[in-house]
Amino acid sequence: MDAAHDPPPIESRRGSLLSLSFWLCLFAAAALYAIVALSPKLLAHVTLNREYLSNQWRLVSLERQVTHLQKVIDAEKNDPGFVREQARTDLEIAGQDEQRIPVESHLHLKIGTGNPDLAAPPGDLPWYAPLLAFVARSRSTSNLFLGLAAALVLYAFTLLRECS
Repeated sequence: MDAAHDPPPIESRRGSLLSLSFWLCLFAAAALYAIVALSPKLLAHVTLNREYLSNQWRLVSLERQVTHLQKVIDAEKNDPGFVREQARTDLEIAGQDEQRIPVESHLHLKIGTGNPDLAAPPGDLPWYAPLLAFVARSRSTSNLFLGLAAALVLYAFTLLRECS
């Protein structure tokens, strides 16, 4: 019989399973601890990132409005025809030799302050944000997770360690 074809002994397989179980328990305990320790920070990061993106949206909108108003100011300073047309539009004055043709409202001359869209679309929080909030704000859940982590570590080091 060839030694290469012999099945591994039962103790070797059992040792591998114990080692695997030991490390899985430790990783699970580390994950539970990380959830408790990092959930408030991650929740704050997610919330601040959402606020940052909303402020960025608002900033871009305000910059567009400023650019539009700067063009209007330049036109009012440098183009007397523009000022005349703006006054005629605002006061709805028609010259004697003019005939006004009614047009749809979206075709009217609108100089004003522009139409900024300051309402930023509310960014959705990630799917895991409610879970983070629940763990971060619930003392009993945090204590439960920490207790489970401690129990897993104790279980791993007392019952799953290999005897030499």
